Order: sequence, then structure tokens, then C-alpha cells
Amino acid sequence: MAAANFSVYVFTGSEIHWRQAKTFTGDAAALRTLLSGLTGFLISESLLIAAALFTAHPIHLFSGGVLHVLAWPFRWGTSHLHPHVEPWLHGLKQAQPLPDPRLYEQIYLHDGYLDESGEDEEGDNLLAPLGAHTNSVSENRRTTDRWIPRVFVLAFVFLAVTLRCLRPSDPVLKSPVDLSGLPSLQYNYLDFNTSLRSPTSWDWMPKHPGAGFEDWKVMHKDKDPLHYSPLKNPLDISNLQKPVLESIRGVLDDGSVKIKHVVLLKLESARADTFPLRKDSFLYDRIAETYDNDKIPRDVERFLSNLTRTAEFLTGLDSGFSHNDSLRAERLHNLDLHSEESHWYIVWSGTAVLNKQPGIASNASRTDDFTKWPWHSIWMQSVTDRYDDQNKLTPALGFHDMKTKEIIESPRAKHYPVTSEEVNYYGYADTELRQYIRDAIDDTERDHERLFLAHLTGTTHHPWGLPNNTYESILGSENSHNKDLNKYLNAVGFQDKWLAGIIDILEEKGVANETLFVIAGDHGLSLPNDGGITPYDNPHVGSFAVPIVLAHPQLPALEISAPVLSNQIVPSILDLLIESKSIPSRSTKAAKDILSLYEGQSLIRPLIQEQDGIQDWQFTVMNTGGSWLAVRSIAKPQFRLVIPLVNDVEWRFSDLSIDPQELKPVVRFNLVDLAVVIRKRYDDEVLHWLYDAAYVSNWWVEQNWKRYGFHPKGH
Repeated sequence: MAAANFSVYVFTGSEIHWRQAKTFTGDAAALRTLLSGLTGFLISESLLIAAALFTAHPIHLFSGGVLHVLAWPFRWGTSHLHPHVEPWLHGLKQAQPLPDPRLYEQIYLHDGYLDESGEDEEGDNLLAPLGAHTNSVSENRRTTDRWIPRVFVLAFVFLAVTLRCLRPSDPVLKSPVDLSGLPSLQYNYLDFNTSLRSPTSWDWMPKHPGAGFEDWKVMHKDKDPLHYSPLKNPLDISNLQKPVLESIRGVLDDGSVKIKHVVLLKLESARADTFPLRKDSFLYDRIAETYDNDKIPRDVERFLSNLTRTAEFLTGLDSGFSHNDSLRAERLHNLDLHSEESHWYIVWSGTAVLNKQPGIASNASRTDDFTKWPWHSIWMQSVTDRYDDQNKLTPALGFHDMKTKEIIESPRAKHYPVTSEEVNYYGYADTELRQYIRDAIDDTERDHERLFLAHLTGTTHHPWGLPNNTYESILGSENSHNKDLNKYLNAVGFQDKWLAGIIDILEEKGVANETLFVIAGDHGLSLPNDGGITPYDNPHVGSFAVPIVLAHPQLPALEISAPVLSNQIVPSILDLLIESKSIPSRSTKAAKDILSLYEGQSLIRPLIQEQDGIQDWQFTVMNTGGSWLAVRSIAKPQFRLVIPLVNDVEWRFSDLSIDPQELKPVVRFNLVDLAVVIRKRYDDEVLHWLYDAAYVSNWWVEQNWKRYGFHPKGH
């Protein structure tokens, strides 16, 4: 266990939470993840064993000496009590009835029969490590029989016991967030309020709506409602009453934007500053500092300029690099955003309901009007979906047609066998899905269906393996962190070319002009900042900042710099479908009703930062969940608070306006100590923001516990 703790901390920068270890025992994919750190574990184990060979004997002698001192009061007390107790014990012995003469009789011997010092030395010899000499043990005992060691050891033990008795017991928390020491502030809009109610009843709702709507039934009166309602959520701020952004309103009104298909790409470990990589950014400077005089060689500069060309094309952002060619002169216009988010999944269960609305053509009456075609949802990933029971989660999200590692490597797969080797402990390179994407478009076009394709990339996951191990040297020095960063950047470049390949497929099939392209990172990676190779229990901002892009050939380019969350993606997709008239009129009411249920604001309308004195708070559950919660507000996005949900991790506050890379966050083990530091460095406005963030987070966590029927021990 010590070797495991040590190796995980060295290689990932985080500690093991053993309470979560049980989730790995029955998960084959998780065990492969653990085995990826086997080398580090064996090295740690070897170092510990080697150290033990040299330290076991002195540690044994020292510990034995301490125990000898601790035993001294008992030996002293026994030796003084024994003369008074011995006659009484002897009398009891004589009063016993005589034993059966046929049995062997025990011979009674008084304590003087054995020499005390000899007994101690003999006992010490039995406990001594192999190879220890009796004279060293005896010398150690003579040392610990002196008064100075006795006073020192006994005083230390007495102090420790006294302080432990005086230490206040840990309070029994009545809330998920430890608010001990929080001033008595009024939060009337939250107190005794709940965001849960019985499901809304709509006349368009089918009798059997399908996946995602299992709780859409009348609740029994004796049960608490578990259905979320934005109307009952005091923190909910909706911008659906706002007009569509002026820059895109015209093309939506005149019918220029046609959305037949939706392709949603979830990019593994995608940092915002890699989409695209920009010159003179933090990441660019991080690369430059590995070279002499912080100067990137010309050939490396040329390689970097082409590393994320597809991301440049999709976002319309100027990377600052000069190009001699024009990759796709026509721009695929977009909404480009930057998000803070951890692992997330797209719930697209609404297609099941929209397919059952009046006006959707049946198989026998399909028309050329794609708005009347039913939706077909497909999930694709070339890596395993067995990790953390994802294969059970994906169908619950509305995806029943899946192409995963286990399916494409089956002999029954259409394009069997897989043509490449696995690139990491999760599966194959993303490019193994090329033919399956072509098939999906062909099948839906042939059957007059609308494709909703969700694709999770996997090549940019640790250890960033590439087909044939084709890596370019990007960084100058080659320490362990730089080697990892070099592999990561190469994987980013591979993924960028894969995105270009998907666009080529859409153009090849003639559907690019009618496809909404949605891209988002699933989480970031703090590798360039602190060497972290995983977001596991890593609260650094680099683990959170990810790109979000909504791209369509007819959407004018627009960059939204306000902070957003990934839970705003589906509301924005629905809003675009409604406003572009890409769904039939009879389905519009159902789509609007479903849209009103989502928590995130639509990205195609002005974002509301604060309403009626309540800020728009954004919460992110950190991988693996249950340990930390990150919170910020759109009104004051420079402030970031990470809240512990367990008692062995720390509170963390950072001001990104003065410390964008979180080099010196304020870290304390309780809210009171954190507030003391904030009070010294900032004004009362920031201090009150801290209190507000802690209080609303506590309410939000409690609501989600109730919403999902979670009842942790001690609450």
C-alpha cells in the first residue's frame, strides 16, 4: 500500500482515495488502467525493500527501546505488588484439591528462580531481527533503562494522550459542505426551498416516451418528488426570453441554416489552449522555455504552426502563426466558446420524444423534406466502454446503436478485422471508426433518417500512444514531464488531423452544408502546468478549461468569451433546431417544452450574468466525484473556489485575474482559515463572494443528493 501511494503520487500528482478502490476490483478496464502504473509501483516497491534492508535493524532497536521504556512502569508496578500478592496466590494454590496422582504434577517455582535481566535479554533475542547480536540488544536496554530516555518517552506519550483527550471531536455534519464558522448570513431564497416537484404533464407526451423519461409519471403522494423543475430552482437563470444574438438572427430567420444532421465530438483531455494552439500563449511559452534563450527552432515552429490547423478552421480564430498555404479557404463558421467542465455526457433522449410527434413520416411515407425524418442516434468510440460501467450509462442516455472497441473488434463486425494495434490501455486509434462513420451517413441518408452522431475520441488519453509510435520532437529538454508533454502534443496533432478526416467524410457524402458540428472537451489536463497526467483528484484550473465549438457553414463567426459549461450544449442544439426551423412545426412545441427543462442557458442568446441579485453559479463535479466540487459564477469569473466534500482534502481559492495559471492558490483545510487569508488580501466583496459560493454549493449538493436518491453515511 505504501508503494502504491508513493508511485501514484509521483506519477499523477494525487493521492489514492482507498475508499474508491472497490470500484476497480470488478472492472477489467479499470484494472488495465492500474496496470499502466505497474512500472512505477515496482520501482517504488524495490526502493522500499532496499531501504528496509538497511533501516530495519536500527528501527527495530529504536522501537524496541521505546516499548521497553513504556513497559517499565508496568514492570516496576508488578515488582512492587508481587511480594504482597504472592502469599495470597500461594494460599489459593494450597487450598486447591490434590490432583489425581495418576497425572503429572506441576512444580511451583517462585519468581526468583529466573533472573530478571536474563529473561529480558532472552525475550529481546526472540524479537530481534535476523542477524541482530545479543550484545547490541543488551546495550540498547541499558540505554533505555536510564532516566533521561524514560522521561523523554513517557513525557511525549503523556502529552500525546492528554492532547488527544482535550481535542474536540469532529462535528457531525448536517450538510455536505462544512460551513463551520460561517457568519450568520441570510439566504432566504434558498432556505427550505427545493428544485424538485412532480413531473409536468404535457398533452404531446407519448404514453411511453422512452429513455430519459422513465420518471415521467405521477408520483405517489407518500413519496418525495424526484423530478427536477427549473421553475422551482431558486438558482436557475434562463435566457430563453432573450432574443437570438443579432449577428446570427438573420441567417436563422431566412432559412439559410439547415440542420439535417448533428455530429457531436467529445474530445478526450482537450485543453482550451490546444484548440487551437496559439502563438505567445502559455502553452507556446511552456514549449519555448525548454530551449536555449527561450527560442523555438524554426523547424519546430513550422511544425507547431500546422499542429492544430483544423481547430483554426473550425473556430475561425487566428493562431498567430504564418501559413504558406490556405487549408480550406472557405471558413466553416461557428460559435466558439471556452468552458470549464469535468467529465460530462450528452443526454439526447429528446429524440425519442420528437420521433413520436405528429408529422414525422413513417417508413412507407418518407419525403424529401428532412425535417419530417425521424432521428437516429449513434454513439462511437474506438476505445472500451466497459470502464466504470459506461456500457450501461450510454443506452440510458438514449444511444442504443453503439460502435465501441468491443464491437469493432468482434469477428461479426462489418469491417473486421481492426487494421491497427491498440494505442493505449483503452483501445485503438480514433481513425479505426472512419468506415463506420461513412456507413452511418449512408444508412441514414438511404433510410431518410436524421443522424445524431456522438463520438468520444480516445487517442489523446494517457499514455498518448500513436499508431507506429510516430512522434516528432517538439520540446527541447527531455525530462519526464517534458517527454509526456511531447507525446501529448503529438496526440493533439493526430486528433486534429482526425477531425479534418471527419469533415472530409461529411463533404464526401454531400452533407457538410446541412450538418451542425459540435465539439467540446470532456476535461482538461494540467500536464503543462504541474506535470499532472490525469485530472483524477487534481483541482488545478488546467484540468477544467476546455473548448466548446458549434460550427455550421452558414453561421457567422462569433466568439463568446463569457464562461460557460458543457450542460449548455444540448439546450443550444435544441434552440438552433427550433430557430432554424429544422424541425416540423408540430414538433416545435414539444421541443420548446423540453428545452425549458435544461439547467444551462442557451449559447445563441445573450447570457445573463446576474438576475434579481442572484449570480449565475456554475458547478463542476471533479473526477472521480465525491471528493471535490469546483464552483464559480459567470458574474465574477475571475474567482474560483474548490470545495472539499470529504475531510481529508483542502479548500482552494484562486483569483485568475492575477494568477491565471494558479501558481499560488490559497489552500486551507477549513473555510474559516481560508476566509482569514481572503480577508487580509481582498476587500469585503470578495469575502462575501466566498461565503455565497460555499452556501449555494451546499444547497446545490443537497438538492442533487435528493434528486438522485443518494444518502451518504453521517448525513
